Amino acid sequence: MRFHFPVIIIDEDFRSENASGLGIRALAEAMEKEGLEVLGVTSYGDLASFAQQQSRASAFILSVDDEELANEEEETLAELRAFVTEIRNRNSEIPLFLHGETRTSRHIPNDVLRELHGFIHMYEDTPEFIARNVKREAK
Repeated sequence: MRFHFPVIIIDEDFRSENASGLGIRALAEAMEKEGLEVLGVTSYGDLASFAQQQSRASAFILSVDDEELANEEEETLAELRAFVTEIRNRNSEIPLFLHGETRTSRHIPNDVLRELHGFIHMYEDTPEFIARNVKREAK
């Protein structure tokens, strides 16, 4: 059975040929093998339009790079908080996941972490394992 509501992956490296891009595409492929539709985008620039997409999505995975936090921590966290708030204002139950390196998770404030269904630790688990977890939450 295929879901008709895609998992939306937001990662600026989604189409890149670097390690992060390869990893997120492997995750997307594993989710598709689990029967989920996946929509990969490279930016969440317009928060309002993405928040409106929540009615057509089964889950969101937002990638946060450690470099973004190292160089522009306050700005990145403000954008992340605004995105999560906008989504939660429209749908309090849609699964939201952050995807990043393990050390990235320590920079995420508690008020944001409370709104998430999980933090996906890049390279810690297999894409297939993560895909099954996302599928379980997206139902």
